Amino acid sequence: MQKLAKALFLFLIIACGSDTGSKIISSSGVIDPNTGNGGNGGNSGDGSIPDLVVELISSYNDDTASFSTVFGNYTRSFIVHTPPNYDPNNGPIPLLFVLHGYTGQAPSIRNYSGFDSIADEENFIVVYVQGVADQITNNTGWNAGVGTFINVDDVGLFSALIKYFKGNYNIADSKIFSTGMSMGGFMSYRLACELEEINSIGSVTGSMAAYYNCVPPNQKSIIHFHGTADTVVPYNGNSWSINVENVHSLWANHNECQNNSEVTIPDFNGDGVVSTQLTSYDCNGNREVILYTMENEGHTWFKKEWGHDVDTSRLIWEFFKDK
Repeated sequence: MQKLAKALFLFLIIACGSDTGSKIISSSGVIDPNTGNGGNGGNSGDGSIPDLVVELISSYNDDTASFSTVFGNYTRSFIVHTPPNYDPNNGPIPLLFVLHGYTGQAPSIRNYSGFDSIADEENFIVVYVQGVADQITNNTGWNAGVGTFINVDDVGLFSALIKYFKGNYNIADSKIFSTGMSMGGFMSYRLACELEEINSIGSVTGSMAAYYNCVPPNQKSIIHFHGTADTVVPYNGNSWSINVENVHSLWANHNECQNNSEVTIPDFNGDGVVSTQLTSYDCNGNREVILYTMENEGHTWFKKEWGHDVDTSRLIWEFFKDK
């Protein structure tokens, strides 16, 4: 009984307060597997990763559609947005996964993150993946080392999704990224810890699970945004979440970064509160680790139009694009 109560507590504490907020479709509603693999098909030839059977759910517009697949006894769904005039014959382009927070939905983070318009400008494919609903509370989330999703193979799902997108779109092998809000940030960290194909990740108000043993397969670049007044995932950590400055140090040490610099962020909203950007650089493999400490900010996706000093989505992509 105590274990169940603790699990439910963890569920509630990871709640994401800000989650309120394709072109290659055949006539059968399945993405055409003969269109645009650009020689990238497969996932390192690993036959242990299952092939996904993907079906169309609905189309939002000419560039955006929702799909479903069955993986690990769950029906999983995701929204795919391709940039205008996407042509797989024009060469490989990056792939970005965007993950909602606990209780969240893929359409919601698609709306408030604004990555569709950035993908259109910068020429990459963005995929908003939907987490499953927990059987106890019926709330959505991820098996990220916190909460009660331990029976869900989310890492396996993303491995299969990477294989699927590399086989059906012309994806640049070295340009696969993940970012997320709250529990979606926790999940992005887990993907960095376990999947070699993930180049870099971004986390907004998410940290790393305190009891999760992270053994990264290679160097990763990391960008993290966190408010010092976040009461959902505390900046200084707690019994189940690591202090975000310690998370920064963990990845800076893993990447063997040699130098650090810290600068203040321009006070865009004019409130007189100064936030900082800590950068660890001169790392192995030209990696970089950045922490935005958002002073007096809470559990939210940071946007200038919402009165914040930074545009999280823009900064995340600017960070990813050169990695």
